[in-house]
Amino acid sequence: MSYRLEWKPSPNFTPGSQTQAFYGRPRTIQMGAGHWWDDPSRGPSHDGVVNTFLNPARQASAHAVVSAGRVTEMVDQNNTAWCTNNANPYTFAIETDPRITQGGQVAEDIMKTLTEYIADKGFHNLDWKPHKYFFSTACNPIDWNEVMRRAKLEYAAKHAPAPPSVPEWKRNRSSISEQNLLVHHDGVPLRNLDNLWGDVIKTFPKGTPMQITGKSRIGDFDILLTKSAMDQDRAAGFIATDLVAPEPPKPEWLLNLVDVEDVKLMVLPAEGTQIYHLQTGASISTLPKGTWVDIAKKTTVGGKVYLISKYSVDNVLPNGILQEALGVPVVPPVVTKPEWLENWQDIEDVTMYTRSKAPLVNLIDGTTVKEIEINTPIEVASTTEWHGQKYAITKYSTDKQEARGILLVQLDKDPIKEPEAPVEPDPSTPTEDLIKENNGLLKQLLALVNWIVNFLKGNK
Repeated sequence: MSYRLEWKPSPNFTPGSQTQAFYGRPRTIQMGAGHWWDDPSRGPSHDGVVNTFLNPARQASAHAVVSAGRVTEMVDQNNTAWCTNNANPYTFAIETDPRITQGGQVAEDIMKTLTEYIADKGFHNLDWKPHKYFFSTACNPIDWNEVMRRAKLEYAAKHAPAPPSVPEWKRNRSSISEQNLLVHHDGVPLRNLDNLWGDVIKTFPKGTPMQITGKSRIGDFDILLTKSAMDQDRAAGFIATDLVAPEPPKPEWLLNLVDVEDVKLMVLPAEGTQIYHLQTGASISTLPKGTWVDIAKKTTVGGKVYLISKYSVDNVLPNGILQEALGVPVVPPVVTKPEWLENWQDIEDVTMYTRSKAPLVNLIDGTTVKEIEINTPIEVASTTEWHGQKYAITKYSTDKQEARGILLVQLDKDPIKEPEAPVEPDPSTPTEDLIKENNGLLKQLLALVNWIVNFLKGNK
């Protein structure tokens, strides 16, 4: 034990035998509750916190108060301390010196005392959470995941079995592809692999680079070995979690990225401009002249300034446009509709037929696109007026919004019928004139018969 342990009982607690009656659940230890005394800038002290918990009027306590090299226990772990509200009956609470968050040797000494005490209590496997996890409060920014990690190491060091006659690290050692790793935190030890939890060989500050070419395993812990240790067959290595991979370097465009006041700019070059991938320099697509772009950020790559659109920022895309290609036009463009489009009208689809050979006219410049043969069926979907004349627009051109039309006077709703050839009369069939002539003779013959009959009756 590398710290001084003392007992100063606080009057502020609920006996374990009464916890069920008061909280509605029995006294258990299921989680660790991590507190700190106060903001370190206010200069609170170990003894000041202890005196607060000794005062009955304060109605507050923790199971232990921890600082560098000193632990004061104040509530027996079988009883319930008063510090975490409704979580009191199932947590073991520790008040910690807040200077643990300030870095340096003092912080390291506090961390060592805290993690060793937790390991000594056998609470290294508890899930440790800050006070604010149980209750809405600013307490506290201590990295409790790191506390748990190091408490496990402390516990393993104190309970390590005697080394076998053949070192375990040698049995499990193997070469790996070279890795360049960094020391995870200040004071990381290079350990003697023949006695993993004994005296360390050397300690290193956070960020020290290590060239790793070997690995091994001792008990439940993965071990990493440097190239030097592998080449010299030395029993020296690091706990794997004490080394981390370096963060990849930021690309130039991210290093130089700055915010700008949101502005809308236009593509000015006649040939348009490119959108570039700022990491590879590749052209992604082309923006035509006159395109407006909402700009939110800018950066510099290879000495060139690029503007980044709000769309790329919102979607985290490394895309940019050369600053020189964007700006505000001297005179904002006036967009007007051409005459054919201004007079365009949608109509019910109808099929019409050309009355003669009709030209399909370009309604922008008046040129003939092609000649359409007489009596060709045309499916018309819209009409327009251009230069004082009515034009029909086909369904195809309507759907494509093409400026092409046929003069309406050259179309008819019915196709033109071919004239019928004259039919020669059949000599054996009486013609109409012959029938009329025969009818006349027949009438004369009937009149003559009637006269003869009447004459004969008169003679009688």
